[in-house]
Formats: sequence, C-alpha cells, structure tokens
Amino acid sequence: MSIEDISIPIDGVNWQACLQHWSWILKKCPEFNILLATKFGEIFVTTSDGAVWFLSTSNGSFERIAESQDQLVEILKHQESYDYYFMPQVLAVLEDSLGPLESGYCYGFHVPMVFVESSLDPSNFKIIRIENYLAGLGDMLGKLQGVPNGLEVTFKAVD
Repeated sequence: MSIEDISIPIDGVNWQACLQHWSWILKKCPEFNILLATKFGEIFVTTSDGAVWFLSTSNGSFERIAESQDQLVEILKHQESYDYYFMPQVLAVLEDSLGPLESGYCYGFHVPMVFVESSLDPSNFKIIRIENYLAGLGDMLGKLQGVPNGLEVTFKAVD
C-alpha cells in the first residue's frame, strides 16, 4: 500500500479548531507539526527536536514513538507496527463496505475503542468529516479522564 492508500490529505483541515478538543492530552507536547493523518483520524506529529509522536484518537493516547522520521520509517517496516498504526485489513473491509473517503473525511468509530462494546466490525464505523469526528471524540474522551475503568457510562452518539 502507498502512503496515499493509508492516509488522508492534511491540507484543508482546520487542525487548530479540531485539536483544541484534545488539549487535555496534547499538553504533554503542545507544539508540533502534523506529519500524517491516518484514514481513522489518528495523527503522527513531529516536534522541533525531530521526534515523532502519535495521537491515537481511538484509544485516547498521545505518545512519543520515534526519535526521528527515519526511525519511524524503520519502525513501520515491521508488519506488526504497520498493522497497529494503519489497520490495513480493517481499512480494506471498510473501503469495500462503506466506500472510499472524500477529502476531509475519515472512518470514525460509532462506539470508540475505549469502550469494551467497541469492535472493528464495519457496522461500528461511519464516514465522517475529520474535524467533526476529532472535535466530538476529543471532547468525550476528555470528559472521561479520571473515570475508573469498568464504570458504566452512557453517551448519545451524534452524526
């Protein structure tokens, strides 16, 4: 798969507006440039020291994963890492069942991966504007910070 097959164009997205909803976790590393966005709305960023961080919107984490873009390339040569970050098998199924993405859109979870009820089944995905998805998901996951694991919560999904 080419980079275009596993990512979405980052141009034309108002990243400032949608990522402000992730300030609760981005404070770990508040200054960065967006390197790449996956078709699932997950984001690789680079910092002024060259390090690469990964914002996993599906599980609400933001971690330094490589010391440089070259190291990231080496990491992604391992099939297990590539599969983790880009989920190509899931992507292929979603493209067949939901169709291809238009510019500015991503495949978003109906029930995010932080919930035990979530799944990688195509019925748990929708095509959604990345800005709307990241804003809503960031707000929701931010509100769940500090909630003990296993506690039952209720939320209303909005398209």
